[in-house]
Amino acid sequence: MLKTDNTLLERLNRLIDDNLDNPTFTIDTICQALGTSRSHLHRTVKESTENSTSHYIRKRRLLRAKALLTGSDLRIAEICDAVGINNPQNFSTYFTEEFHISPTQFRKQYVRTIPPEPDLKKEVPLYDALLPTKPENLPENPLVPFLGFPQRPWIYASFAAILLVVVGTCSYFVLKLRSEQPASPPVSSLAVLPFVNLGNAEGNPACASIMDNIYTSVAHLDNLKVIARASSDKYKNTQKGVLQIGEALRVAYVLKGDFLKTGDQVQIKINIIGTQDGAPTWTKKYSGHYNDLFQLTDQIVADVARQLKLTTAVGKVLAHTQNIEAYNDFLQGRQLLVSRLVPDLRASLSRFDQALALDSTFAEAWAQKAVAYHLLLGSGEMDTPTLNRLTEANALQAIRLDPTSSTAYGVLGSLYYSTYQWQASENAFRIALQHNPNDAQVNHWYALLLRTTGRIDEAVHYSTQAITLDPLHPIFLSVYISNCSLAHRFDLARAGIKTGQGLFDRSFAYQMSLAYYWLCQSNYGRAAADFRQAIVLNPDDRGQVPILVYCEAKRGNRQQARLFIRELTATTARSDYERAVVYAGLEQADSSMHYLKKAAEGGYFYRDTKVMPVFRPYHKTLAFRAVLRRYNLAD
Repeated sequence: MLKTDNTLLERLNRLIDDNLDNPTFTIDTICQALGTSRSHLHRTVKESTENSTSHYIRKRRLLRAKALLTGSDLRIAEICDAVGINNPQNFSTYFTEEFHISPTQFRKQYVRTIPPEPDLKKEVPLYDALLPTKPENLPENPLVPFLGFPQRPWIYASFAAILLVVVGTCSYFVLKLRSEQPASPPVSSLAVLPFVNLGNAEGNPACASIMDNIYTSVAHLDNLKVIARASSDKYKNTQKGVLQIGEALRVAYVLKGDFLKTGDQVQIKINIIGTQDGAPTWTKKYSGHYNDLFQLTDQIVADVARQLKLTTAVGKVLAHTQNIEAYNDFLQGRQLLVSRLVPDLRASLSRFDQALALDSTFAEAWAQKAVAYHLLLGSGEMDTPTLNRLTEANALQAIRLDPTSSTAYGVLGSLYYSTYQWQASENAFRIALQHNPNDAQVNHWYALLLRTTGRIDEAVHYSTQAITLDPLHPIFLSVYISNCSLAHRFDLARAGIKTGQGLFDRSFAYQMSLAYYWLCQSNYGRAAADFRQAIVLNPDDRGQVPILVYCEAKRGNRQQARLFIRELTATTARSDYERAVVYAGLEQADSSMHYLKKAAEGGYFYRDTKVMPVFRPYHKTLAFRAVLRRYNLAD
């Protein structure tokens, strides 16, 4: 497509978004505003999106409506007006055609995943022996005992201490912290692009299976940086060249594959291409019986390792299962996890159960089942203690079958983090990264934990790892920018902001990171403007309102802050925390610390309290230190 056509589409998008609530906004009006003909506009939209112009406009309206259904309390009739579809019946019809579910059912089924409030009735966790001291009155997470272990608490404690302290602590002494990204892509870096199915649609599942198995195996090779699929998959059916892809993903090589299934026979062509000159580095064709798919994968990965001059012992590459049907069920289940919608999470559990019925030793299916249960937290499907127990049980079963399961250790780390068990969480993350340092999600989670515990320079390092492995992920980049700002590495933060411009301008998280960039520099006017924009993009996130009011108070709008406190009539622990933030803006230290302590005693603790610029002036006060001690975060 011509560059002018790309520009035209971008202008069209801005024009539609600026006029979403205008039902009389016609194609003729658009053509006049864009200075183009109706036929040229239609051709550009059709070539770029495979939609007609009218359907493309309607689709953008419906996407905004979808966001409002999950992110606001507006009635459906009000949402219709907000997106320029005046007739609720037409709106319901269009929405159902586009998303295969009615607006009412979609709102009922979609529940935003929220970190659970701590539950007061909890059992002692398997890894609790690692916690040097227990936080005062800190709720614990219910855990299921490791299958096959004797039912004696002292044995649990001894095993846990040996397993996680020895493995977890020793595994990362070899890492050297870096706070800046390399100027050029490392030599041993690779992106596995989506494979091309040269046959009919029936071959798509087989093509997906072989590509996924190769990616998973390559990602576990030592001394090789492999880009996360969330980023590399964005280049499916792309017209961009290898040089452009290499520059965007910051890799030295891309791996491409062509796949053809004819009856029970498969043919695979693998290409490794250098991103500096776009020249093919290595090409090889493979063929065999479909049932020998995993053996073909082992051979391909061994050849790739040799071509990239890696010293890895190929025997270390993981093989999840030898049952192809089980593997296909597993892939379907994992794909369903992506949306995080409750119906999809339920369906994913069913797929994982089907895979495990075919192969009960399939460790990664147990691990992903744990992930599905963990993502259901806050959904209302089950109570929090039950979901935590199921998450733990499935993760531990995965570890029992495969002690190197990075997915299982990663979800354990996230589970412990959500229940304020910092040391157990850290040890689980360390073990996960020992077994798979290419896991962008775990690097990101670990960065959040390090930020919570006040180790902000280390948090910058692991955020850097996350965006290096998954450069097109808006959340990872946003957390990286925020971490750099909190560490006062504003040069790195500015570079991250520049990277996200144009890519993530409509991302709530990216906008939040801009706000924190200014907040950390005490530029409260710019911070307030960005917090306000973040709230517009995600109006259901009430948590950003108090810090916006804090910024307004710091820039002199004290009356607005007092009015906010006066109208805040709720008596929950969460509302006490909000009062603490606003009183900090008013520089009323005693009131701020009183409500912060009251919120903590009531069971609400904002995980970034230790590093929040809002409370920095009060770090040495007895009240602030008491809050940190309560949640085992004191220095």
